Amino acid sequence: MSTEESSFTLGTAFRPDTIGDGAVRAMVGVLDAQDVAPSIERLRAWALAAGDVQPGEVCVDVGSGTGVMTRRLAALAGPDGQAIGLEPNEMLRAVATERAAAAGSTAEFRPGLATDIPLPDASVDLVWCERVLQHVPDPETAIREVARVLRPGGRALLLDSDHESRVESSIDPDVAREMLVAFLGQLANARSARDIPRLAMQAGLVVDPDIGSSALVYTQEELQDFELYRLSGDQAVAEGRITRAQADEAVRSMSEAARQGWAFSAITVFGFVCRKPGSGTVSS
Repeated sequence: MSTEESSFTLGTAFRPDTIGDGAVRAMVGVLDAQDVAPSIERLRAWALAAGDVQPGEVCVDVGSGTGVMTRRLAALAGPDGQAIGLEPNEMLRAVATERAAAAGSTAEFRPGLATDIPLPDASVDLVWCERVLQHVPDPETAIREVARVLRPGGRALLLDSDHESRVESSIDPDVAREMLVAFLGQLANARSARDIPRLAMQAGLVVDPDIGSSALVYTQEELQDFELYRLSGDQAVAEGRITRAQADEAVRSMSEAARQGWAFSAITVFGFVCRKPGSGTVSS
């Protein structure tokens, strides 16, 4: 497939095999916009504080994308530690490697799936996995893999979305619901966050009682001609849930509200701190 033939759709977004310059630019654009969202930074700061990365520790960022969090973990682990970003998408991995080199970071990036982490048992002090499980068809295996690679006393910081928590203004509620249902059907695990405590406990991890949460609120600039709503509308039309006119009106209405400055759209991201029982030691 040529780069011109590749496209960014709800069904192909953030998949290991998504290729093409246009699709990768779209994925990087989404990740970059969310990386600077204040709400995401608040949740990340809470999770990092709870994880308490120590110098010399081995950290793994599962589904590392452009490598932002891998670089942060590398800085916390220091020169005697190690931060590995696992990213199955070759083109995203190339972006992460380039950005790490430009920043002078020691973060390294390798291919790997959440359901098949290419590391030995009990070899990792901390696992970071942010908004990845929503794209994983088998989250149970993924969390068991996280538990497997953790040392006793190791921590897993699992942050993910529940897309059914989406709230929005400026779109007819009935149409918005049909667009959301169409969107949910395109994600492998759209309600991923609500299942993390059960899956983590079944994998032998202990879940901290303090659960973090933050609403990812889209900016007015993002909501003008928002690609997510266009794609959700197209999917809902294809499934016969709404008409083409209703889809177009939803996009127009949200875009106009954003231009006026009062549009609102958000989903909730939850954070879980999961610990492997036992006493760990700082790696050397």
